[in-house]
Amino acid sequence: MINAKQILSILFVLIVGCGNPQSRIAQETVTITDMADRKVTIPVNIESIVGLKSGALRMLVYMGLTEKISGVEDIERRPGRAYAFAQPQLTEKPIIGPMHGGDAELIAINAPDVIFMTNATIGEANDLQRRTGIPVVVIKPGNLTNQRSDFNKSLKTIGTVTGTESRADSVIHFIDNQIAELNKVSAKTHKKNETVYAGGISYSGSRSITSTIPLFDVFIFVNAENVAAELAQRSNLPLTIGSTVEIDIEQLITWNPDRIFVDAAGRELVLPQIANGTPLQATLQAVQNNKVHFLMPHNWYSTNFETVLTNAWYVASILYPDAVTPLMFKEKSTSIYEYMLGNDVSEELIKMYNGWTCMQ
Repeated sequence: MINAKQILSILFVLIVGCGNPQSRIAQETVTITDMADRKVTIPVNIESIVGLKSGALRMLVYMGLTEKISGVEDIERRPGRAYAFAQPQLTEKPIIGPMHGGDAELIAINAPDVIFMTNATIGEANDLQRRTGIPVVVIKPGNLTNQRSDFNKSLKTIGTVTGTESRADSVIHFIDNQIAELNKVSAKTHKKNETVYAGGISYSGSRSITSTIPLFDVFIFVNAENVAAELAQRSNLPLTIGSTVEIDIEQLITWNPDRIFVDAAGRELVLPQIANGTPLQATLQAVQNNKVHFLMPHNWYSTNFETVLTNAWYVASILYPDAVTPLMFKEKSTSIYEYMLGNDVSEELIKMYNGWTCMQ
């Protein structure tokens, strides 16, 4: 008797055979160079796409391509990411395998016109393309600071493949304007900056108060004085912008920042650490002076770039209240989510994470 796995394998062979590039000769094609410097031949008319590995689907949503997405990795069924709140239909898409790359058989059965894959090696991309018979385009989302060129190029590559070049240019321009506005707001203040620290930064799950980013883009955009930035200057600890590190509790006590901003994804781990009667509560002025604030999660299957911007506006509203009022912050967060994700998801995020609040 043929079992389900054998049937799936037979279907896979048939579909890959039908999807072989040699069988698509009648289709008009074009050859592009992806971000792994691979030459990839793709159909001119793209009707369906998938995104694999961390951050891929988020970039496709930024590009307004939700309706073309034909399948998702199983992690997309889990709640919590802003783009999934904004585009809930993504959770109803067929599953094409597990996180970090999907499953070649399920992808072949889904049969998208092209696969976008983040941060893949040449070998990974070539292997998946060979196994599915579907073009694989590698992108590298980078970040919004020292790897901004990678972020921009990823958008432009997606735009070239899907015919949405103008959207790529528009998103890049929108982010440029947000960063310029944030810098302008912080540059206008004449008061001495309070020292700040970001703790509980999530990566591969929730983390405690000792998880931080020495070169934190949220703080960089508003010219905040991050006490952890000194770690990047130590020759034995080379760091790039966005790198997450674990520090000792003693180091945080030594820094004793004026304000602490906590990633709300780590709330349940951080709160017991700073509760009444703990060493941190007894020594940290930020805790004693009710200057502990919660940010929306920085990472959830890679960086939430849209939330980097909204978090920066929230920090600006705390550090520069005369320049950024609560109403202005609300307007900024709404406009960022609406523009980048298609819908304002501020209320959904607040309900789930209780971020952009001060610990009382």
